[in-house]
Amino acid sequence: MRNRVVLVGPRGAGKSAVGALLAARLGVSFVDTDRLVEEEAGRPLPEIWAAGEFRGREARALGNALALPAAVVAAGGGAVLWDGFAAAARGWTVVWLDAAPEVLALRIRKDPRERPSLTGRPAAEEIGEIARSRAHLYAAVAWARIPTDRLAVDEVAEEIVRRMRAATRGKAD
Repeated sequence: MRNRVVLVGPRGAGKSAVGALLAARLGVSFVDTDRLVEEEAGRPLPEIWAAGEFRGREARALGNALALPAAVVAAGGGAVLWDGFAAAARGWTVVWLDAAPEVLALRIRKDPRERPSLTGRPAAEEIGEIARSRAHLYAAVAWARIPTDRLAVDEVAEEIVRRMRAATRGKAD
């Protein structure tokens, strides 16, 4: 089974929570690229975003994470906007975590972390529009799409493992 998984999808889809659990199940390290950006900059995401530095820092963090020999990587929601993403993710199992806009909005409202606005509106209001505008980009790079609306974090992680095992068995046949 593959030990290089990158999770993509909109904010609130569960990439960080699922990623940490999935990494533990696969026995590999977990990398959250948003956290890498914050650690490298020494500032929180809203400040980095306000300074206009986020996308460049995100691309570097993604490049570094996707150069690892094994890991589960939670990519930021806009990772697929980076021109180099598809090439850097070659050889990785890319899983698109998705949810209905109202579910994403609810999760964002409940999340204690401050999320920078991308449009000037509150993050929970803008998420549906942003998720729809990026859906074709997620679809273009994803090996699998998993709706997370009605699944608990452990169920999403287990579904990814199940699909990866099934794909591995299919290759062995």
